[in-house]
Amino acid sequence: MLLALALAQPLHAATVMLAPATVGSQLQVKLHDLYGAEEATELKSAVAEYLGSAFKAAGVTVDAAAPLHIEVSIEDAVPTHPTRHQLEQTPSLDYLRSISRGGAHLIAVLRAADGKEVDRVELDYSPASLDEVSPSGGAWGDARVAMDRFSDQVVKAWRRRAH
Repeated sequence: MLLALALAQPLHAATVMLAPATVGSQLQVKLHDLYGAEEATELKSAVAEYLGSAFKAAGVTVDAAAPLHIEVSIEDAVPTHPTRHQLEQTPSLDYLRSISRGGAHLIAVLRAADGKEVDRVELDYSPASLDEVSPSGGAWGDARVAMDRFSDQVVKAWRRRAH
């Protein structure tokens, strides 16, 4: 019985350290000037949510002591629908009827425990046309699609390096 339990346990737990996402300088300017600085929190939280879910689905535990660290930068993002700030600045916009091709440009750097970069994932996604925008009513619908796809790619890169 003890042998069966020992064999059922992995030799080492699958872990990863996820640093809090950062916002690139280009996006910081856009957030300040166009979208509203408070949107940075929503974008960073969304990236953390998608990455956390993707790693959990892969059976990986997020652990600050993990040997592989992942740093994510949101380099750019464009809303699909107007943000709260845009609606306040331009009352003629309609939250649901005003639509644009949104999306995001994201970069993940995977680092070994010694800080050396071992892999990089980059995704720049925007729908090709208005017919392909996210059906979500949220301001960052297309950016969330990008984050979901990006998270899957980050997990694949982690798998290549974790073994």
